[in-house]
Amino acid sequence: MSDDFRLFSNGECEWGSWEDNSCLKPHERSGACAYFDSWPVCGAMQFRVWHIKKDLHIELKGEGYKIKKRECVYHPDDFDGEDQSTYCTTFVFNLTQPKGQVEVSIPSETMWDDTSSIKWEDGFIYDLNNRKAHLEIKAFDHYEIKEILTDIQRQKFALSDRVYKLKNIARKMNRADILWQIDMAQIQGDFRIGGYIA
Repeated sequence: MSDDFRLFSNGECEWGSWEDNSCLKPHERSGACAYFDSWPVCGAMQFRVWHIKKDLHIELKGEGYKIKKRECVYHPDDFDGEDQSTYCTTFVFNLTQPKGQVEVSIPSETMWDDTSSIKWEDGFIYDLNNRKAHLEIKAFDHYEIKEILTDIQRQKFALSDRVYKLKNIARKMNRADILWQIDMAQIQGDFRIGGYIA
């Protein structure tokens, strides 16, 4: 998930029993989960695919892009004596055409109803959740992406940022009473904008 955007590029697609793997023995674990990463100004974009099996066959399909780098990194994790280790395969890619699409494909795994592709055309790019953002392709390795938010969403996120800063100030001052008052105001809906609570 990118911290540079509020909604765009924040989502994933899952294959197999990725969410249910915690209860399975190491040899029974399977599945995968893909994330699309992009930034407001970037020289490339990427898919991160987290998976259990080291030799899982993962490929990118589509048109209008070129893979710049592919890397698989092992992440060991032993939780209460159970092996919860995973691998992360990262595909870094560049856009080669003003219109195209790229899809993560894992033929051996069953995918849920998630969308596993992004696309771009007519100055816009669409993420895994089909959220739309402005895309300016300045060069083969230079892109500018501007997230599209409604007025209500912008107000909500601005207020949310202010509430977060207020809480941090109260924590630094060791003022649990102020922190409690802010939490109570949030619970009562005092920071509500257009149906959203900050």
